[in-house]
Amino acid sequence: MRSKWYGSEWMRGCFACAAVLLMLAIAGGCASVRQDGRLSAARVIAGLKLEAMPDEACPGFYRVTYVSPFRADMEKERAAASLIYYLMTREVPIDPWHILTSDEVLLYHAGAPMIQLLLYADGTWEEVVLGPEADKGQVMQQVIPAGTWMGFVKQDGPVYDWGLYGVMVVPGWHIEDIRMVKDADEIEMLKKKFPSAVPRAAELGLF
Repeated sequence: MRSKWYGSEWMRGCFACAAVLLMLAIAGGCASVRQDGRLSAARVIAGLKLEAMPDEACPGFYRVTYVSPFRADMEKERAAASLIYYLMTREVPIDPWHILTSDEVLLYHAGAPMIQLLLYADGTWEEVVLGPEADKGQVMQQVIPAGTWMGFVKQDGPVYDWGLYGVMVVPGWHIEDIRMVKDADEIEMLKKKFPSAVPRAAELGLF
């Protein structure tokens, strides 16, 4: 599924686009727009602890969440960053365990939330829900450090049977830099290293 992601022409300008995506969504004085149960911009600003942009020429709100230690000047030929849309459907609700040699940033765009199980290199693990309801603990962007095992599951819901997300990779994504879980032996290795994550991962269909 991921082997067809990025052509070089996609990458121009993407780094800046991802950084301002949320700002553009709530800019322009729309601080109170809760209608028919929809989340207002004011609640998003409070929930995500956003601040007004210091540049008056670029109105909106922001919060710095990630400054990459990587640069494109490396032994392997890599773009500085890459960004894609990523759609999960009813037919493809699970993105199984995989690991990257780059940092990855997931962005919520529309539709169903995404459940992320993240198995960190230090032996800890975390469940994150990527979605629109900031006042309920969901996040609209999630930084996943290089070397983290990750599994994604589209959340079931009565409204949407699809979810649209953005995926930014820094340095830019390359097929050589991703590895899917190899076999049953590697699955067992993950279970032994992260035993407390096993029940939830099994419930989600990742184990």
